[in-house]
Amino acid sequence: MLALIDINLLPGGKRGAGRPKAGRKLSMPSFEGFGENLKGDPLILGLIVLAVAVVGHFGFLFVTQTQKLGSVEADLEAQRQDSVRFAENIAAADSLRARQDTLLAKANVIRTIDGDRYVWAHILNEVSVALPEFTWLTAMQQSAGSGDDVEFRIEGQTGATAALTRFMRGLAESPFLRDVRLVSQEQVQQGQKLVHGFVLLARYEIPDSSVVTTEPIILAGE
Repeated sequence: MLALIDINLLPGGKRGAGRPKAGRKLSMPSFEGFGENLKGDPLILGLIVLAVAVVGHFGFLFVTQTQKLGSVEADLEAQRQDSVRFAENIAAADSLRARQDTLLAKANVIRTIDGDRYVWAHILNEVSVALPEFTWLTAMQQSAGSGDDVEFRIEGQTGATAALTRFMRGLAESPFLRDVRLVSQEQVQQGQKLVHGFVLLARYEIPDSSVVTTEPIILAGE
C-alpha cells in the first residue's frame, strides 16, 4: 500500500496533526528457539559437524604441509651444498688427471728416447762378442725398421766356413738379437788366399727382464 504525503506550500504551515507519519521499520532477526531447532534437526547438526571436521582437516593439512615444505627446502639446500662440494671435488680430480696424463706422456717420450739410444750400443756389443777368430766385418748398416725394432745387415769375410757357423750361432744366442739368417755366401780372392765372403741379416729385440741385470749409474748416498 502506498502512503500519501502532504506537502504544505504555505510558509509557516504545519502538517496535519491528525495524519500519521509513514515510514519503514528495521527489525533484527530473533534467534529465539534456534538451539531447540538444532536439537531436533539431525541434518543441520551433521552439516555443522562436517564443516568443523573439514576445517580441522584442512588446518591439519596446512600445518603438516608447511612442516614438510620446510623439511624439503632444508634437504634441497643441503643437496645444493653437496652438489657444489662434489663439483669442486670433480674439478680437482679432473685437474689431477690431466696433470697425470701430461706427466705420463712426457715419461713415455723420455722412455722412448732412452730406449732407442741404447739399441745400436747393444747391437755392436753383441756382434763384437760373437765375432770369432779369422773373421772380420766389411760393412754393417740398418736395413729396415725404426726405433727399437730394427733389422740390420752384416757384411764380412772369414777364412773358414766353420767360423761363419760359430759367428751365426753366437749372434742367435744373444738375448738382444733374433732372426739371424744367411743371405749370401761366396768365395773371394784376397791376395794369394781364397776367403769366404758373407752377408747376414738379423733383428734387434728388447730382451726379457729376467735375463738382463740393470745397475744404477749413481749409487744411493753418493
